[in-house]
Amino acid sequence: MANPDVETRSSQMQTLTEIKESQQLILSPAAGYYLDWPRGGTILTGGSFAGKLKILNTYYDLYLPEEVYGQVMPEEGKDLVVPVAYGQELFRLNLDQDLFHREIMVTEIESKLKDVDADVIEEGFVVRAFTTGIFYAKPSPDSPPFVTPGQEVEKGKALGLIEVMKTFNHIIFHGTDKADTGKIKKIYVNDSQEVKLGQPLFLIE
Repeated sequence: MANPDVETRSSQMQTLTEIKESQQLILSPAAGYYLDWPRGGTILTGGSFAGKLKILNTYYDLYLPEEVYGQVMPEEGKDLVVPVAYGQELFRLNLDQDLFHREIMVTEIESKLKDVDADVIEEGFVVRAFTTGIFYAKPSPDSPPFVTPGQEVEKGKALGLIEVMKTFNHIIFHGTDKADTGKIKKIYVNDSQEVKLGQPLFLIE
């Protein structure tokens, strides 16, 4: 006969959901104790882990239905383990699609950069494109470039421009993780070149 005090793990359970205005409510599929919920700001999609539900001495991994997506809304002061009833709200997802897709894009880029630019990051501080657009090394066609290799730069210095739909945005040097000054070691892109969000532009030492 099994010991009733021994905690066991069972198969997954799917959460219930309800849409309310621009938010999706994630609801408990049963009565029990809820724990290990996702942190505020986390991006979740269908099938994502949504926490654990303890029923008697058994833990169930909760997952989201396939059609669900969004960003977890922050919730302060929540206990580590919360008793819940069937259909009780566990947490909410923000359904702002522009925010959701922007966060997904940034997350994917950061993941790719860990592998693609590992050798670059080791050499110095990398300034990356803060948006997709056209890179310009000069303030105007007849002007000298903002910076050149070997040039010393200080915090607040403009390194170039990125054009997005006829709007020109300055690329500002905000200092490295170690100092407010540095030296341009490499420029990875050419004048008038199209760049992608997160793409390396300058290497500073």
